[in-house]
Amino acid sequence: MKHLINISALLISTLLSQYTYALPDDINKSIEVQADEASFNQNTGEAIYKGNVFIKQGSIEIQAQYLKVVTDIETKKFSRLEALGQPAKFSQQIDSTGNTVTSKGNKIHYSITESKLEIIGNGQLSKLNNFISADYILYTISDGAFSAEKKGTGRVSMTFQPPLVEETN
Repeated sequence: MKHLINISALLISTLLSQYTYALPDDINKSIEVQADEASFNQNTGEAIYKGNVFIKQGSIEIQAQYLKVVTDIETKKFSRLEALGQPAKFSQQIDSTGNTVTSKGNKIHYSITESKLEIIGNGQLSKLNNFISADYILYTISDGAFSAEKKGTGRVSMTFQPPLVEETN
């Protein structure tokens, strides 16, 4: 079964390789946050947001009930986001034509420095009408690679669209 999932992962990576890069300036944009409650600890660089949390950084948008933003104390740059919700949601534009990757799950961990998105519990990932559903999904935004696992009963579910073929006249 794992062999089939690995082949499927290779197939989707190949089909989507032309659309794998996110907008390069997203990481350099300021982070805007809205929430019902907020707290910040200067010593640890951690900010906690609770209740109807909405965060935006460039084309990145996250919605959750709880969000922790971790800042590297040395560099003063955001390094990690952890979101919880029923579901928590993440989206990011991946190219200049407006294509987006969207995901949702019970927990979303986003490593800004590694450009990785981890979706835990009832995970879903959608990109260019291709869809993955699993208990656990690890997606590398910078190169489009992913792995998916079903932790409980059931299976990993994937739907892939055929590549577009240009017509010649």
